[in-house]
Amino acid sequence: MGGMPPNFSLNDARDIACECGNKIFMDGFSFKKISRLITGGAKDAVLPIQLYLCTQCGKPLNELLPDEMKTNNSIEE
Repeated sequence: MGGMPPNFSLNDARDIACECGNKIFMDGFSFKKISRLITGGAKDAVLPIQLYLCTQCGKPLNELLPDEMKTNNSIEE
């Protein structure tokens, strides 16, 4: 883990919470389709993007979304 101090302790870290206050998340994926005209391939490409979804309200954790997907604390549907 780059950038972590050598004597790192979880007591030194802060919790990340959803806007609803929940601190438990599960893995999820969003998929983006990229046109073959952009990729130069024979078919459109599919790009999976890993998300962390709140187990209480289901919203993605905005803090960990790629910058291009951050919009008003949620992803576009």
